Amino acid sequence: MRHRWTVALVVGALLGLLGAGAATAQEPGLLVTPAWLAARAGDAGVRVVDMTTEPEDYQKGHIRGAVYLHVNDARIAVPAGGFRLPNADEGARLLGSLGIAPETTVVIYDDTGGLHASRLFFTLEVLGHRRVALLDGGIQAWRRAGLPVTREIPTVAPTRYRPAVVADRVVSAEWVRDRLDDRSVALVDARTAAEYTGADVRAKRGGHIPGAVNVEWKQNLRADLTFKPLDELRALYTGKGVTPDKTVVTYCQTHHRAAHTYFVLRLLGYPRVAGYDRSWVEWGNREELPVAR
Repeated sequence: MRHRWTVALVVGALLGLLGAGAATAQEPGLLVTPAWLAARAGDAGVRVVDMTTEPEDYQKGHIRGAVYLHVNDARIAVPAGGFRLPNADEGARLLGSLGIAPETTVVIYDDTGGLHASRLFFTLEVLGHRRVALLDGGIQAWRRAGLPVTREIPTVAPTRYRPAVVADRVVSAEWVRDRLDDRSVALVDARTAAEYTGADVRAKRGGHIPGAVNVEWKQNLRADLTFKPLDELRALYTGKGVTPDKTVVTYCQTHHRAAHTYFVLRLLGYPRVAGYDRSWVEWGNREELPVAR
């Protein structure tokens, strides 16, 4: 009798472990493969968001169940130039229009190596949504895998989702200015080298924020627009002094390209990453703020 109970307990424990493993397998990391998404694209708890550059490309064929969102609808235009993050009310409307609930797993893809998708990733993180991932390689990787697309436009039931904004995911010009001499803060400029040095001027002034290091966002990607292996990415950033023990702030011209860098640092497990959302379009035009060249 004791032997039977022992066997039953062992079998039960094994089944519990297998069940836990299966449950864990359902939880995405920040980056998912086409195979992972293909197995779950129709799940009720998964919302796939297509952020390909042109709406016409979505209409020609997209991943089953995907809703379309243009990158400009994930950010708010500012009269002075550039964009800003949506506030809580605007974020609630965005989440509701996409049919996203607090428990929804959001998987985003585009046709730009994650450039557009990472802007929504950044936005959703600031809005406090925890279950967000990017499709590695975007729609190109999906097609290379021979997976099907559809022209069917899904019906989305709007949701009521009041976001809990995570304030420390975004910083202001004043926050950056007050910490220019703080060695525990690393600034990463995701623009081109020409923008960084001031050869390419896209504001009243060219150059970069003093102390910032330049890692152009394209360095995060392989030629096929998938992300480089984690060890290569880690070496890329730590080699520039951007280490996990620091608070890392990303910026570019409008925090579009910088959102890609933000995503990569989150992918690498950096615990304190924030975006300077107004970026160079603000800093370069505010003459009281210092500039380096």
